[in-house]
Amino acid sequence: MSERRRWLALYVLGLVVYGTAALRIQSPGYMDADYYYATALQLIDGKGLTEPFLWNYLDDPVSLPHVSHLYWMPLPSLLSAAGMLFLGAGFRAAQFPFILLAAALPPLTAFFGQRLSRDGRSAWMAGLFAAFPGFFLPFLVTMDSFAAFAIAGSLSLWLMARSVRDPTLGRWFLTGLVVGVGSLARADGLLLLTIGALAVFWSGRKRLSGGLLLLLGFLAILAPWWARNLAATGTALNPGSQRLLWMLSYNDLFAFPASQLTFGRWLEAGLQAAAQARIQALSTNIQRLVAEGGMIFLAPLMVAGAMLTWRRPFVRLGIAYLGALFVVMTLIFPFVGPRGALFHSMAALMPMLWALAPIGIRAGISWLGNKRNWDREEAWRVLGTSAVVLAVLLTVGLYANRFFQGSDAWNASAQTYRAVGAILPNGGQSVVAVNNPPGFYAHSQIRAVVIPNGSEKVLREVVDSYDVRWVVLEANHPEGLDSLYSQPESVQWLRLYGTVAYSGGQPVYVLEVVR
Repeated sequence: MSERRRWLALYVLGLVVYGTAALRIQSPGYMDADYYYATALQLIDGKGLTEPFLWNYLDDPVSLPHVSHLYWMPLPSLLSAAGMLFLGAGFRAAQFPFILLAAALPPLTAFFGQRLSRDGRSAWMAGLFAAFPGFFLPFLVTMDSFAAFAIAGSLSLWLMARSVRDPTLGRWFLTGLVVGVGSLARADGLLLLTIGALAVFWSGRKRLSGGLLLLLGFLAILAPWWARNLAATGTALNPGSQRLLWMLSYNDLFAFPASQLTFGRWLEAGLQAAAQARIQALSTNIQRLVAEGGMIFLAPLMVAGAMLTWRRPFVRLGIAYLGALFVVMTLIFPFVGPRGALFHSMAALMPMLWALAPIGIRAGISWLGNKRNWDREEAWRVLGTSAVVLAVLLTVGLYANRFFQGSDAWNASAQTYRAVGAILPNGGQSVVAVNNPPGFYAHSQIRAVVIPNGSEKVLREVVDSYDVRWVVLEANHPEGLDSLYSQPESVQWLRLYGTVAYSGGQPVYVLEVVR
């Protein structure tokens, strides 16, 4: 089969697999995706880059609406808005661009596999691994950064490698452009620029001009975005982002006021606590890399493939990015890294890792074949097919466990928020305190702020600061509100207005603020 036919066949397979997987996904599913969907709705409604909700207090927000995309980058929202612009408002239209992007991963991975292995069958197998990606499947077809970052990130690494071998100014500029697109998908895409600088140095030729063209291409994409931030907030980056460095737990992300997240508080907690957090982050990050990135059984094969192709610039740069990512998500952000940031950023490496796995399989067959006198072609057919079958079974099993076994937690939050929104009188004129403000707004069109991490006293401060009228208290709530959840009528300034049943069987209390 020619390369082009292989790519076409894999793209069609990708459309079938990812399109089928998308059918069961009837809502964004979690806060990140809810955020991109809700802000895309703002865009197509002509309200610009604003958010009628607050999901953190890092930049000391004063009121609603708030400037959007200070924490998360805008590309997924722009893609969602583009889908709705052409196909009409609604979740399916917003989801459509991500299905198309996800379907491109199998042929892109096969392209990398062909270049690394010089073997059509290995390239085909690599594409099949990308079509059945294990844990990544549902996340690639919701409105999040996974698919866009996987394509932009892996392409930028490939272009860097090409530029190392043949460092033309045009190629460095193109690399910078693609790195910029990746950085519009995820803020930690900036790591790709660091790896690009390493590639320029490694090229050994035209370093100054190559570095300048790389930076120019990057700025051509990012400078307009930074200019928007500067005009809206007075700073190019999130004005509260430095507070993430001084978190003592993941729940500090929802601290109020966020001004309490200081170096002094962090230092007072003790260096032992900081070290323990980073040791735990390292352990969790390794487990996530092996399980989510390597689907467990493919991980050692990916390592073997990387060792055999280590001299290739693409592989070296990819491993350098992985190393930098691990340092950042373990030492600098030990709480947000293990809780999903590493999983998101790992997407940029997945096409390369999937392409390395068949090389590892073939090497293992060669090594065992010498010891056991195997027929290598027969062994390749049996073991290669078995690896693909395992990937398919694991992917289908994980998907079925999430969407067909018991309650459908992915879509349950959207259903609950719609039910809560339906019982609120004049809800559109109110502000609600809730766990997931982007999701609540996306499914009820009611403004919302996040329930802060802390006690009833801290909740009251938020209620007074943002003129909150309703509190939606779910089973997943801050520890300081345990007593309020167990006795929802125990606080004088809150009145139990109603109860909504969550699909998991735990009640959701709707509390009215008594003024």
